[in-house]
Amino acid sequence: MKFETVLYDVKENICTITMNRPDKRNALNYQLLNDIDAAFKAAEDDPEVRVVILAAAGPSFGAGYDMKDSPYLTLPANMEQWTNTYALRTLRKIGERYQMIMYFSKPVIAQVQGYCVAASCYLQMCCDIAVAAENAIIGHPAGRGGGVTSMPLWVTLLGLRKAKEMIMMSKLINGKEAERIGLVNMAVPEAKLAEETWKIAKNLAEVPPDGMIIMKEALNTHLRIQGLDAEFVYHRELNALGRVGRGRGPGLNVEAARQRTKSQELKS
Repeated sequence: MKFETVLYDVKENICTITMNRPDKRNALNYQLLNDIDAAFKAAEDDPEVRVVILAAAGPSFGAGYDMKDSPYLTLPANMEQWTNTYALRTLRKIGERYQMIMYFSKPVIAQVQGYCVAASCYLQMCCDIAVAAENAIIGHPAGRGGGVTSMPLWVTLLGLRKAKEMIMMSKLINGKEAERIGLVNMAVPEAKLAEETWKIAKNLAEVPPDGMIIMKEALNTHLRIQGLDAEFVYHRELNALGRVGRGRGPGLNVEAARQRTKSQELKS
């Protein structure tokens, strides 16, 4: 199966979906997002697939949304500024993609290397298990511009105080620290990242599909009972409404992310 910006491979009941824009640090543009959706749909429909690995080509898992070509950051050519209607519709679709991965009927493992920031960090947060290279750089650098993140899982995964530290201080941390605070499940040497991720996938693939789906459904339903679905709606609504009146894009958030990432690159 072929996609324009995604590599798709199935072997030993494991589907590897590899984001393939390495020259752009796998920045999430319209085409890549559409291909991710289509690849997950293919994996969903394939009875041979028992586990999905979400990986990325090149040195980085992802730089977040493409600043020049993505629904999160750019407007259609015929629009001069965000409106309530367009912003709410756009953020609804974005939130639905996060939840599609989180509630996917088969286990999903993120294989994270290099930069994994902003929305790319969100993708790994939605996976059931995340394995990161110890030297990966993970976090959300756009907090300097203020506003509301569209991802509510920060508090769910980290607890309130650590979530505030990460978001309000725009912290970027390495894989080891991400494991310590619960932002990823485990950190391994970069040279062993693919090997260790594959071992976990093989372990999960041994569970009968009917048993796995009900196990995952039960665990996710605990969060739904606690109000996670409403939190997704609340965060996307506040994020959407915060865009109105800011001109052609989220403005300060984008520039803060750009400068923060550049600063980190110079230090690395």
